[in-house]
Amino acid sequence: MFESLALIAALLSPASQPAAPQAQVKMAETQGALHRGAAFTLTEKDRTTLDAVAAKAPEMAGKTVQVSGTVKSACIKKGCWMVLAGDTARARITFKDYGFFVPLDAAGSTAIVEGAVEVKTLSEAERKHLAEDAGKSVDTIPKHELRLVATGVELTRVATK
Repeated sequence: MFESLALIAALLSPASQPAAPQAQVKMAETQGALHRGAAFTLTEKDRTTLDAVAAKAPEMAGKTVQVSGTVKSACIKKGCWMVLAGDTARARITFKDYGFFVPLDAAGSTAIVEGAVEVKTLSEAERKHLAEDAGKSVDTIPKHELRLVATGVELTRVATK
């Protein structure tokens, strides 16, 4: 019986639980860059544009890239995804293993994202869920989208004039 109680206690201990996403911080409260997730493994020299990735998306699927762009929107409920824009391309950024989030007010920030490229076809249920998370109509969510499953993100608030 004591062994069973010890096993239950071990399973319920905080060390055995998955890591909780990092606490929300407002971008307005940060100074300098805000990094979430793992440290980058690629260098600035390895960085490419989101437009270059989008142009070769099927070939790039599964490859790890580092891109930069402007955060156009983020999940307004948890910060569990964001949309990154290049010059012409857009990609939804999700976070590996739901391991970290971005601030709810990340829109307008510049971002460097490192992660794996995915080309995703969304079901109606997924589109509806994403629309609810964005506070938008389902018609604004495309049926096919470019995604990056990020292992790390660095956000910098663009100074306003």
